[in-house]
Amino acid sequence: MTNRTWHAVAVAVVALASTVGCRTGPPSQPGDPMLNAIRAEEREGNLTYVESQGRRLFLHYCATCHGDDARGDGQNASNLSPAPPDMTARTSQDPALIRRVIAEGSAAVGRSPLSPPWGRSLSQQQIDYLVAYCQSIGRKKP
Repeated sequence: MTNRTWHAVAVAVVALASTVGCRTGPPSQPGDPMLNAIRAEEREGNLTYVESQGRRLFLHYCATCHGDDARGDGQNASNLSPAPPDMTARTSQDPALIRRVIAEGSAAVGRSPLSPPWGRSLSQQQIDYLVAYCQSIGRKKP
């Protein structure tokens, strides 16, 4: 092989080696409070994997209004009338109703029009995760 060929091979090997350990998606940082809270709940056995994925989505999309613990006390709750409900006190765990509220918004079930529909933004799997997490909220100990 010529020097030029060796150089090209070396560059290719270095480029390939530099991608080892690369991954797609957002980085998970050990100090990320949201991820730490989710992992702690998983370790304690309070959430299944599916529920923990739902919690991650809930914290991203819903907690601003509903609050981190789904008590209706999110940072934007005081700006809303009516205020978001305390989901920990909810008696209905009907997955079809929860799915419809998430996908079509709460107005679709005769409630406040302030909770937006997420059906075009979230995949069916993400909605499944959210439904599982929302059902788990009623089981949680206060």
